[in-house]
Amino acid sequence: MPLHGPASTVPLCALTLAQRIPAVADRGSVRPVNASLDAPRPSPHLARWGIAPQDDDGIVVARATIDGAPLLIAAQDERFLGGSAGANHADTLRRLFELAGAERPAAVVILAASGGVRLHEANPAEWALARALAALLDLRAAGVPVLVAGVADVFGGASVLACAAARIALISGVRLGLSGPAVIETARGRKELDARDTATVARVFGAEARAAAGHVELIADSADSVRRWIVRGIEEATSLAAWVQATQVRLAARLADAVSAGTSAAMSAPTEVAPLSLPPLPQNLASLYANAVPVDPAGWLARLPAGRTWLCRPAGAATFGPREAQSLDSVLLASLAAAAPDAAPTLVLIGDSRGHEVSLLAESLCVSQYLAQHAAVLALLRARGVVLRGLLSGVGHSAEFFSHVLQAQTIDALVEARVVAMEPAALARVTRLPQADLAALIENDPLLGHPVRHFARWAGIADLLPDANPARLFPGG
Repeated sequence: MPLHGPASTVPLCALTLAQRIPAVADRGSVRPVNASLDAPRPSPHLARWGIAPQDDDGIVVARATIDGAPLLIAAQDERFLGGSAGANHADTLRRLFELAGAERPAAVVILAASGGVRLHEANPAEWALARALAALLDLRAAGVPVLVAGVADVFGGASVLACAAARIALISGVRLGLSGPAVIETARGRKELDARDTATVARVFGAEARAAAGHVELIADSADSVRRWIVRGIEEATSLAAWVQATQVRLAARLADAVSAGTSAAMSAPTEVAPLSLPPLPQNLASLYANAVPVDPAGWLARLPAGRTWLCRPAGAATFGPREAQSLDSVLLASLAAAAPDAAPTLVLIGDSRGHEVSLLAESLCVSQYLAQHAAVLALLRARGVVLRGLLSGVGHSAEFFSHVLQAQTIDALVEARVVAMEPAALARVTRLPQADLAALIENDPLLGHPVRHFARWAGIADLLPDANPARLFPGG
Protein backbone atom coordinates (compact mmCIF):
# COMPACT_ATOMS: atom_id res chain seq x y z
CA MET A 1 0.00 0.00 0.00
CA PRO A 2 1.45 3.41 -0.94
CA LEU A 3 2.68 5.60 1.85
CA HIS A 4 0.51 8.42 3.08
CA GLY A 5 0.72 11.35 5.47
CA PRO A 6 2.18 11.27 9.01
CA ALA A 7 -1.27 12.13 10.42
CA SER A 8 -2.60 8.72 9.36
CA THR A 9 -2.51 7.28 12.88
CA VAL A 10 -3.91 10.42 14.54
CA PRO A 11 -7.66 10.41 15.33
CA LEU A 12 -9.51 12.11 12.47
CA CYS A 13 -11.63 14.07 14.95
CA ALA A 14 -8.43 15.73 16.18
CA LEU A 15 -7.37 16.86 12.71
CA THR A 16 -8.36 20.12 11.06
CA LEU A 17 -10.58 20.01 8.01
CA ALA A 18 -7.58 20.73 5.76
CA GLN A 19 -5.70 17.76 7.25
CA ARG A 20 -8.39 15.07 6.97
CA ILE A 21 -8.26 14.35 3.24
CA PRO A 22 -4.41 14.23 3.06
CA ALA A 23 -4.43 11.93 6.10
CA VAL A 24 -6.53 9.25 4.40
CA ALA A 25 -5.10 9.70 0.88
CA ASP A 26 -1.90 8.33 -0.64
CA ARG A 27 1.00 10.62 0.11
CA GLY A 28 1.30 13.44 -2.41
CA SER A 29 -1.83 12.46 -4.32
CA VAL A 30 -4.17 15.23 -3.14
CA ARG A 31 -4.82 17.94 -5.72
CA PRO A 32 -7.58 20.38 -6.67
CA VAL A 33 -10.71 19.19 -8.44
CA ASN A 34 -11.25 22.06 -10.88
CA ALA A 35 -11.44 25.83 -10.89
CA SER A 36 -15.19 25.90 -10.37
CA LEU A 37 -15.33 23.55 -7.39
CA ASP A 38 -12.23 25.06 -5.80
CA ALA A 39 -13.39 28.68 -6.07
CA PRO A 40 -14.55 30.45 -2.89
CA ARG A 41 -18.22 29.83 -2.14
CA PRO A 42 -19.14 31.87 0.95
CA SER A 43 -22.81 31.86 1.80
CA PRO A 44 -24.58 35.12 0.88
CA HIS A 45 -27.23 34.47 3.56
CA LEU A 46 -25.28 34.45 6.83
CA ALA A 47 -24.38 38.11 7.29
CA ARG A 48 -28.07 38.77 7.88
CA TRP A 49 -27.79 36.74 11.09
CA GLY A 50 -24.53 38.31 12.20
CA ILE A 51 -22.49 35.26 11.17
CA ALA A 52 -19.26 35.64 9.24
CA PRO A 53 -19.36 33.39 6.17
CA GLN A 54 -16.55 30.96 5.47
CA ASP A 55 -15.00 30.78 1.99
CA ASP A 56 -15.49 27.01 1.70
CA ASP A 57 -18.96 27.13 3.35
CA GLY A 58 -18.00 24.20 5.55
CA ILE A 59 -16.93 21.70 2.89
CA VAL A 60 -13.68 20.99 1.03
CA VAL A 61 -13.28 18.76 -2.02
CA ALA A 62 -10.24 17.21 -3.67
CA ARG A 63 -8.93 14.64 -6.06
CA ALA A 64 -6.76 11.94 -4.53
CA THR A 65 -5.83 8.30 -4.70
CA ILE A 66 -6.15 5.66 -2.01
CA ASP A 67 -4.12 2.50 -2.60
CA GLY A 68 -3.65 3.87 -6.12
CA ALA A 69 -7.37 4.11 -6.92
CA PRO A 70 -8.49 7.55 -8.22
CA LEU A 71 -11.16 9.16 -6.06
CA LEU A 72 -13.09 12.36 -5.58
CA ILE A 73 -13.32 13.19 -1.87
CA ALA A 74 -15.34 15.70 0.15
CA ALA A 75 -14.91 16.52 3.82
CA GLN A 76 -17.45 18.44 5.90
CA ASP A 77 -16.50 20.80 8.70
CA GLU A 78 -18.43 20.25 11.94
CA ARG A 79 -16.67 23.26 13.43
CA PHE A 80 -18.48 25.64 11.07
CA LEU A 81 -22.17 25.90 12.05
CA GLY A 82 -22.20 22.23 12.99
CA GLY A 83 -21.28 21.19 9.46
CA SER A 84 -24.73 22.31 8.35
CA ALA A 85 -25.42 22.13 4.64
CA GLY A 86 -26.15 25.59 3.34
CA ALA A 87 -27.16 26.13 -0.27
CA ASN A 88 -23.56 26.50 -1.53
CA HIS A 89 -22.30 23.62 0.63
CA ALA A 90 -25.00 21.27 -0.67
CA ASP A 91 -24.58 22.44 -4.25
CA THR A 92 -20.88 21.59 -4.02
CA LEU A 93 -21.84 18.00 -3.23
CA ARG A 94 -24.26 17.90 -6.16
CA ARG A 95 -21.64 19.20 -8.58
CA LEU A 96 -19.06 16.75 -7.25
CA PHE A 97 -21.42 13.82 -7.84
CA GLU A 98 -22.25 15.04 -11.33
CA LEU A 99 -18.55 15.47 -12.16
CA ALA A 100 -17.94 11.93 -10.96
CA GLY A 101 -20.65 10.75 -13.34
CA ALA A 102 -18.67 12.22 -16.22
CA GLU A 103 -15.20 11.16 -15.03
CA ARG A 104 -16.07 7.80 -13.41
CA PRO A 105 -13.48 7.57 -10.61
CA ALA A 106 -13.17 4.38 -8.57
CA ALA A 107 -15.45 5.96 -5.94
CA VAL A 108 -16.61 9.17 -4.34
CA VAL A 109 -15.81 9.37 -0.64
CA ILE A 110 -17.53 11.68 1.85
CA LEU A 111 -15.97 12.31 5.26
CA ALA A 112 -19.30 13.28 6.78
CA ALA A 113 -19.79 15.68 9.67
CA SER A 114 -23.06 17.56 9.38
CA GLY A 115 -26.14 18.52 11.35
CA GLY A 116 -28.25 18.62 8.18
CA VAL A 117 -29.96 21.46 6.34
CA ARG A 118 -28.77 24.85 7.60
CA LEU A 119 -31.47 26.63 9.59
CA HIS A 120 -30.33 30.07 8.50
CA GLU A 121 -31.12 29.44 4.80
CA ALA A 122 -33.75 26.75 5.05
CA ASN A 123 -35.53 26.90 1.68
CA PRO A 124 -32.58 27.12 -0.74
CA ALA A 125 -30.55 24.75 1.45
CA GLU A 126 -33.22 22.06 1.49
CA TRP A 127 -33.64 22.30 -2.27
CA ALA A 128 -29.88 22.09 -2.85
CA LEU A 129 -29.38 19.11 -0.51
CA ALA A 130 -32.32 17.26 -2.09
CA ARG A 131 -30.71 17.69 -5.51
CA ALA A 132 -27.42 16.46 -4.07
CA LEU A 133 -29.21 13.33 -2.81
CA ALA A 134 -30.69 12.71 -6.26
CA ALA A 135 -27.28 13.24 -7.89
CA LEU A 136 -25.63 10.82 -5.43
CA LEU A 137 -28.14 8.10 -6.28
CA ASP A 138 -27.98 8.76 -10.02
CA LEU A 139 -24.20 8.38 -9.74
CA ARG A 140 -24.64 5.05 -8.01
CA ALA A 141 -27.10 3.98 -10.71
CA ALA A 142 -24.36 4.76 -13.24
CA GLY A 143 -22.04 2.34 -11.45
CA VAL A 144 -19.81 4.63 -9.38
CA PRO A 145 -19.89 3.72 -5.65
CA VAL A 146 -20.28 6.39 -3.00
CA LEU A 147 -18.77 5.66 0.42
CA VAL A 148 -19.56 7.72 3.52
CA ALA A 149 -17.47 7.67 6.69
CA GLY A 150 -19.02 9.64 9.54
CA VAL A 151 -16.12 11.38 11.29
CA ALA A 152 -18.37 13.56 13.46
CA ASP A 153 -22.09 13.59 14.24
CA VAL A 154 -24.41 13.21 11.23
CA PHE A 155 -28.03 14.35 11.67
CA GLY A 156 -31.04 15.60 9.74
CA GLY A 157 -31.07 15.49 5.96
CA ALA A 158 -27.34 14.78 6.01
CA SER A 159 -28.10 11.45 7.70
CA VAL A 160 -30.43 10.48 4.84
CA LEU A 161 -27.78 11.40 2.30
CA ALA A 162 -25.18 9.40 4.23
CA CYS A 163 -27.45 6.35 4.43
CA ALA A 164 -28.01 6.54 0.66
CA ALA A 165 -24.35 5.65 0.11
CA ALA A 166 -23.29 2.19 -1.02
CA ARG A 167 -21.67 1.79 2.40
CA ILE A 168 -21.74 3.87 5.54
CA ALA A 169 -19.43 3.63 8.54
CA LEU A 170 -19.07 5.69 11.69
CA ILE A 171 -15.96 6.17 13.76
CA SER A 172 -16.26 5.43 17.48
CA GLY A 173 -18.16 8.04 19.44
CA VAL A 174 -20.01 9.56 16.48
CA ARG A 175 -23.81 9.76 16.51
CA LEU A 176 -26.25 9.38 13.62
CA GLY A 177 -29.96 10.16 13.43
CA LEU A 178 -32.66 12.03 11.56
CA SER A 179 -34.22 13.76 14.57
CA GLY A 180 -31.83 14.59 17.38
CA PRO A 181 -32.51 13.86 21.06
CA ALA A 182 -33.66 17.42 21.82
CA VAL A 183 -36.06 17.35 18.86
CA ILE A 184 -37.65 14.11 20.07
CA GLU A 185 -37.93 15.41 23.61
CA THR A 186 -39.63 18.58 22.38
CA ALA A 187 -42.01 16.69 20.09
CA ARG A 188 -42.84 13.71 22.31
CA GLY A 189 -42.01 14.75 25.85
CA ARG A 190 -39.29 13.88 28.31
CA LYS A 191 -41.11 10.67 29.20
CA GLU A 192 -40.20 9.28 25.78
CA LEU A 193 -36.65 10.62 25.72
CA ASP A 194 -34.75 12.79 28.14
CA ALA A 195 -32.13 14.47 25.97
CA ARG A 196 -29.94 14.84 29.09
CA ASP A 197 -29.81 11.05 29.55
CA THR A 198 -26.50 10.42 27.85
CA ALA A 199 -26.67 6.65 28.30
CA THR A 200 -30.03 6.33 26.52
CA VAL A 201 -28.96 8.76 23.81
CA ALA A 202 -25.85 6.65 23.18
CA ARG A 203 -27.95 3.45 23.06
CA VAL A 204 -30.07 4.96 20.29
CA PHE A 205 -27.78 7.24 18.26
CA GLY A 206 -24.22 6.18 19.10
CA ALA A 207 -21.91 4.55 16.57
CA GLU A 208 -21.41 1.47 18.71
CA ALA A 209 -25.17 0.95 19.10
CA ARG A 210 -25.83 1.60 15.41
CA ALA A 211 -23.17 -0.93 14.47
CA ALA A 212 -24.45 -3.54 16.94
CA ALA A 213 -27.93 -3.18 15.45
CA GLY A 214 -26.57 -3.64 11.92
CA HIS A 215 -27.34 -0.08 10.82
CA VAL A 216 -23.74 0.93 10.00
CA GLU A 217 -20.20 -0.36 10.08
CA LEU A 218 -17.93 0.69 12.92
CA ILE A 219 -14.36 1.81 12.27
CA ALA A 220 -11.63 2.99 14.59
CA ASP A 221 -10.91 6.72 14.72
CA SER A 222 -7.76 6.74 12.64
CA ALA A 223 -7.00 7.59 9.04
CA ASP A 224 -5.49 4.13 8.51
CA SER A 225 -8.75 2.46 9.54
CA VAL A 226 -10.74 4.72 7.23
CA ARG A 227 -8.33 3.99 4.35
CA ARG A 228 -8.69 0.24 4.78
CA TRP A 229 -12.46 0.56 4.92
CA ILE A 230 -12.52 2.62 1.70
CA VAL A 231 -10.39 0.05 -0.11
CA ARG A 232 -12.79 -2.73 0.94
CA GLY A 233 -15.76 -0.63 -0.14
CA ILE A 234 -14.33 -0.20 -3.63
CA GLU A 235 -13.51 -3.89 -3.93
CA GLU A 236 -16.92 -5.06 -2.74
CA ALA A 237 -19.10 -2.54 -4.63
CA THR A 238 -22.42 -3.80 -6.02
CA SER A 239 -24.98 -2.30 -8.40
CA LEU A 240 -27.67 0.06 -7.16
CA ALA A 241 -30.34 -2.46 -8.19
CA ALA A 242 -28.77 -5.24 -6.12
CA TRP A 243 -28.27 -2.88 -3.18
CA VAL A 244 -31.91 -1.70 -3.29
CA GLN A 245 -33.25 -5.25 -3.33
CA ALA A 246 -30.97 -6.37 -0.49
CA THR A 247 -31.76 -3.26 1.57
CA GLN A 248 -35.49 -3.73 1.08
CA VAL A 249 -35.26 -7.24 2.50
CA ARG A 250 -33.04 -6.13 5.37
CA LEU A 251 -35.26 -3.20 6.37
CA ALA A 252 -38.39 -5.35 6.15
CA ALA A 253 -36.82 -7.88 8.52
CA ARG A 254 -35.81 -5.10 10.93
CA LEU A 255 -39.35 -3.74 11.00
CA ALA A 256 -40.84 -7.23 11.38
CA ASP A 257 -38.55 -7.91 14.33
CA ALA A 258 -39.70 -4.69 16.00
CA VAL A 259 -43.35 -5.60 15.47
CA SER A 260 -42.76 -9.12 16.77
CA ALA A 261 -40.88 -7.98 19.84
CA GLY A 262 -43.18 -5.05 20.59
CA THR A 263 -40.18 -3.17 21.86
CA SER A 264 -37.14 -1.26 20.74
CA ALA A 265 -33.84 -2.78 21.74
CA ALA A 266 -32.64 0.70 22.63
CA MET A 267 -35.35 1.20 25.23
CA SER A 268 -36.35 -0.58 28.40
CA ALA A 269 -40.10 0.10 28.14
CA PRO A 270 -42.29 -1.70 25.56
CA THR A 271 -43.10 0.35 22.49
CA GLU A 272 -45.78 -0.97 20.17
CA VAL A 273 -45.51 -0.59 16.42
CA ALA A 274 -49.05 0.35 15.37
CA PRO A 275 -50.55 -1.28 12.27
CA LEU A 276 -50.31 0.79 9.11
CA SER A 277 -53.46 2.65 8.19
CA LEU A 278 -53.52 5.53 5.72
CA PRO A 279 -55.70 8.52 6.59
CA PRO A 280 -58.48 9.60 4.21
CA LEU A 281 -57.45 11.13 0.90
CA PRO A 282 -57.18 14.93 1.17
CA GLN A 283 -60.25 16.58 -0.33
CA ASN A 284 -58.26 18.74 -2.74
CA LEU A 285 -57.15 15.56 -4.55
CA ALA A 286 -60.65 14.15 -5.12
CA SER A 287 -60.80 15.18 -8.79
CA LEU A 288 -57.34 13.78 -9.48
CA TYR A 289 -58.27 10.38 -8.08
CA ALA A 290 -61.85 10.28 -9.42
CA ASN A 291 -61.04 7.74 -12.14
CA ALA A 292 -57.87 6.25 -10.67
CA VAL A 293 -57.75 2.50 -10.05
CA PRO A 294 -55.97 1.38 -6.82
CA VAL A 295 -53.06 -0.98 -7.35
CA ASP A 296 -52.46 -2.25 -3.81
CA PRO A 297 -54.74 -2.93 -0.82
CA ALA A 298 -53.20 -0.17 1.30
CA GLY A 299 -53.92 2.40 -1.41
CA TRP A 300 -50.39 3.74 -1.87
CA LEU A 301 -50.46 3.47 -5.64
CA ALA A 302 -53.22 4.06 -8.20
CA ARG A 303 -53.27 4.04 -11.98
CA LEU A 304 -55.12 6.38 -14.30
CA PRO A 305 -57.28 4.74 -17.01
CA ALA A 306 -54.85 5.47 -19.87
CA GLY A 307 -52.41 3.17 -18.08
CA ARG A 308 -49.16 5.15 -18.31
CA THR A 309 -49.67 7.49 -15.35
CA TRP A 310 -49.43 6.29 -11.77
CA LEU A 311 -50.34 8.29 -8.68
CA CYS A 312 -48.41 7.87 -5.44
CA ARG A 313 -50.76 8.73 -2.57
CA PRO A 314 -49.57 11.20 0.07
CA ALA A 315 -49.43 10.39 3.77
CA GLY A 316 -51.78 13.33 4.41
CA ALA A 317 -52.51 13.76 8.10
CA ALA A 318 -49.97 11.03 8.97
CA THR A 319 -46.20 11.12 9.29
CA PHE A 320 -43.86 9.17 7.03
CA GLY A 321 -41.70 6.72 8.93
CA PRO A 322 -40.26 3.22 8.64
CA ARG A 323 -43.64 1.48 8.20
CA GLU A 324 -44.88 3.89 5.57
CA ALA A 325 -41.62 3.93 3.60
CA GLN A 326 -41.31 0.14 3.67
CA SER A 327 -44.91 -0.37 2.56
CA LEU A 328 -44.73 2.18 -0.26
CA ASP A 329 -41.38 0.92 -1.54
CA SER A 330 -42.65 -2.66 -1.67
CA VAL A 331 -45.48 -1.55 -3.94
CA LEU A 332 -43.22 0.57 -6.15
CA LEU A 333 -40.69 -2.23 -6.61
CA ALA A 334 -43.40 -4.76 -7.41
CA SER A 335 -45.34 -2.51 -9.78
CA LEU A 336 -42.85 -0.24 -11.52
CA ALA A 337 -39.24 -1.34 -11.05
CA ALA A 338 -39.50 -3.79 -13.95
CA ALA A 339 -41.12 -1.26 -16.31
CA ALA A 340 -39.69 -1.32 -19.82
CA PRO A 341 -37.85 1.90 -20.72
CA ASP A 342 -39.84 2.30 -23.93
CA ALA A 343 -43.08 2.29 -21.94
CA ALA A 344 -42.01 5.58 -20.31
CA PRO A 345 -44.54 5.47 -17.47
CA THR A 346 -45.00 8.58 -15.33
CA LEU A 347 -45.12 8.31 -11.55
CA VAL A 348 -46.63 11.34 -9.83
CA LEU A 349 -45.18 11.77 -6.33
CA ILE A 350 -47.85 13.68 -4.43
CA GLY A 351 -46.68 15.56 -1.37
CA ASP A 352 -48.79 16.31 1.68
CA SER A 353 -47.84 15.05 5.13
CA ARG A 354 -46.85 15.92 8.68
CA GLY A 355 -43.28 15.11 7.76
CA HIS A 356 -41.02 12.26 8.78
CA GLU A 357 -41.82 10.32 11.95
CA VAL A 358 -40.24 11.91 15.00
CA SER A 359 -40.09 9.29 17.75
CA LEU A 360 -37.68 7.19 19.73
CA LEU A 361 -38.95 4.07 18.00
CA ALA A 362 -38.33 5.54 14.53
CA GLU A 363 -34.79 6.48 15.51
CA SER A 364 -34.09 3.10 17.08
CA LEU A 365 -35.07 1.58 13.71
CA CYS A 366 -32.80 4.13 11.95
CA VAL A 367 -35.54 5.96 10.06
CA SER A 368 -32.80 7.71 8.04
CA GLN A 369 -32.15 4.41 6.26
CA TYR A 370 -35.81 3.90 5.40
CA LEU A 371 -36.01 7.35 3.83
CA ALA A 372 -32.68 6.83 2.03
CA GLN A 373 -34.01 3.52 0.69
CA HIS A 374 -37.12 5.30 -0.57
CA ALA A 375 -35.00 7.87 -2.44
CA ALA A 376 -32.92 4.97 -3.83
CA VAL A 377 -36.04 3.18 -5.07
CA LEU A 378 -37.05 6.37 -6.86
CA ALA A 379 -33.56 6.64 -8.37
CA LEU A 380 -33.82 3.05 -9.59
CA LEU A 381 -37.13 3.91 -11.26
CA ARG A 382 -35.52 6.97 -12.90
CA ALA A 383 -32.69 4.81 -14.19
CA ARG A 384 -35.20 2.38 -15.70
CA GLY A 385 -37.09 5.00 -17.65
CA VAL A 386 -39.86 5.95 -15.24
CA VAL A 387 -40.56 9.68 -15.39
CA LEU A 388 -40.90 11.09 -11.86
CA ARG A 389 -43.16 14.10 -11.51
CA GLY A 390 -43.73 15.83 -8.19
CA LEU A 391 -46.93 17.53 -7.08
CA LEU A 392 -46.96 19.35 -3.76
CA SER A 393 -50.66 19.42 -2.94
CA GLY A 394 -50.51 20.29 0.77
CA VAL A 395 -47.59 20.49 3.19
CA GLY A 396 -44.09 19.52 2.12
CA HIS A 397 -42.56 18.80 5.49
CA SER A 398 -38.93 18.19 6.46
CA ALA A 399 -37.23 14.93 5.46
CA GLU A 400 -40.38 13.36 3.99
CA PHE A 401 -40.56 16.12 1.37
CA PHE A 402 -36.78 16.00 0.94
CA SER A 403 -36.62 12.27 0.17
CA HIS A 404 -39.91 12.00 -1.76
CA VAL A 405 -41.32 14.83 -3.89
CA LEU A 406 -37.98 16.64 -4.19
CA GLN A 407 -36.51 13.55 -5.88
CA ALA A 408 -38.72 14.09 -8.94
CA GLN A 409 -37.33 15.47 -12.18
CA THR A 410 -39.98 18.21 -12.33
CA ILE A 411 -42.16 19.52 -9.51
CA ASP A 412 -45.41 21.48 -9.54
CA ALA A 413 -47.35 22.75 -6.54
CA LEU A 414 -50.81 23.98 -5.71
CA VAL A 415 -50.74 27.69 -4.91
CA GLU A 416 -51.94 27.14 -1.34
CA ALA A 417 -49.27 24.54 -0.55
CA ARG A 418 -46.63 25.13 2.10
CA VAL A 419 -43.05 23.98 2.58
CA VAL A 420 -41.89 23.48 6.16
CA ALA A 421 -38.15 23.10 5.80
CA MET A 422 -37.82 24.20 9.42
CA GLU A 423 -40.40 24.11 12.21
CA PRO A 424 -41.31 27.42 13.92
CA ALA A 425 -39.60 26.23 17.13
CA ALA A 426 -36.33 25.75 15.24
CA LEU A 427 -36.67 29.12 13.57
CA ALA A 428 -37.32 30.72 16.95
CA ARG A 429 -34.03 29.29 18.29
CA VAL A 430 -32.11 30.70 15.35
CA THR A 431 -33.73 34.10 14.97
CA ARG A 432 -34.59 34.83 18.63
CA LEU A 433 -37.35 37.07 17.33
CA PRO A 434 -40.53 38.02 19.19
CA GLN A 435 -43.51 35.82 18.36
CA ALA A 436 -45.21 38.41 16.14
CA ASP A 437 -42.03 39.03 14.14
CA LEU A 438 -41.44 35.30 13.78
CA ALA A 439 -44.98 34.77 12.49
CA ALA A 440 -44.42 37.46 9.87
CA LEU A 441 -41.11 35.85 8.88
CA ILE A 442 -42.75 32.47 8.39
CA GLU A 443 -45.30 33.99 6.02
CA ASN A 444 -43.18 36.52 4.15
CA ASP A 445 -39.47 35.67 4.17
CA PRO A 446 -38.00 34.10 1.00
CA LEU A 447 -35.32 32.17 2.92
CA LEU A 448 -37.45 30.79 5.73
CA GLY A 449 -41.07 31.38 4.71
CA HIS A 450 -43.48 28.46 4.47
CA PRO A 451 -45.83 29.48 1.61
CA VAL A 452 -44.71 27.58 -1.48
CA ARG A 453 -44.08 30.78 -3.44
CA HIS A 454 -40.96 31.29 -1.32
CA PHE A 455 -39.60 27.84 -2.02
CA ALA A 456 -40.38 28.32 -5.72
CA ARG A 457 -38.07 31.32 -5.77
CA TRP A 458 -35.09 28.98 -5.41
CA ALA A 459 -35.99 26.94 -8.53
CA GLY A 460 -37.63 24.15 -6.55
CA ILE A 461 -41.03 24.43 -8.27
CA ALA A 462 -41.76 24.48 -12.01
CA ASP A 463 -45.33 25.76 -11.86
CA LEU A 464 -47.89 26.92 -9.30
CA LEU A 465 -51.34 25.53 -10.05
CA PRO A 466 -54.79 26.64 -8.77
CA ASP A 467 -55.98 23.06 -8.18
CA ALA A 468 -55.31 19.40 -8.92
CA ASN A 469 -57.34 19.34 -12.13
CA PRO A 470 -56.29 16.22 -14.08
CA ALA A 471 -56.98 17.94 -17.42
CA ARG A 472 -54.43 20.61 -16.49
CA LEU A 473 -51.92 18.21 -15.01
CA PHE A 474 -52.16 15.60 -17.77
CA PRO A 475 -53.26 17.37 -20.96
CA GLY A 476 -54.03 14.92 -23.71
CA GLY A 477 -54.38 11.90 -21.45
